Amino acid sequence: MYSRLSCSVAGCKENAFSGSSLCRLHHPEPQDAVKALVAAIAADHNAINIDFSDISLSVADFSRTRFVGCRFRKAAFSHTMFTGASFRLCFFDTATLNSCDFSGVDMDFCSFGDVDIFDCSFENSELIHVSFNGSRIRESTLSSSNLYDSRFILSDIENSRFDDCDFKRVYFMPRKSESVSTIGSNIADAVKDLEHLYL
Repeated sequence: MYSRLSCSVAGCKENAFSGSSLCRLHHPEPQDAVKALVAAIAADHNAINIDFSDISLSVADFSRTRFVGCRFRKAAFSHTMFTGASFRLCFFDTATLNSCDFSGVDMDFCSFGDVDIFDCSFENSELIHVSFNGSRIRESTLSSSNLYDSRFILSDIENSRFDDCDFKRVYFMPRKSESVSTIGSNIADAVKDLEHLYL
């Protein structure tokens, strides 16, 4: 999993930023540190055990990058490309995703709990064992995706498309669902109430 090294400043309880002994608050050039990290990942197409918490990125390209054991807690991504990327055991909890492209991603055992997702695409993706519990999904599409054993419990979903999706063993129990399209999807195979949970 992601590294949890403490900031080297005495008394600071924040985690050190990736590749540094200092947290972002104490780093003399935090934006330069972020740019260096993004450049390294873009060049290598690998991000292993990295803590991206509290990072803010706009117009970045992580297409076809492999993410393993990464944390994106309270991160803010805008107009960022993750097209064709793969994610294993990654946590986006409490992040904000605005106009991001996750088309064609391969995700397994990831969490988007309590995430704000606006104008994002997860089309043509493998979203296996992915939790969207408590998330707010608006103006987004997950069409033509395999959602096997994923969860949308107590999430708010508005003006979004789930067309031609595989809902097998999906826990689809949103708190709010408005203008949601599921044309061509096997929505009948989804678990829609607590009485029918798979044990």
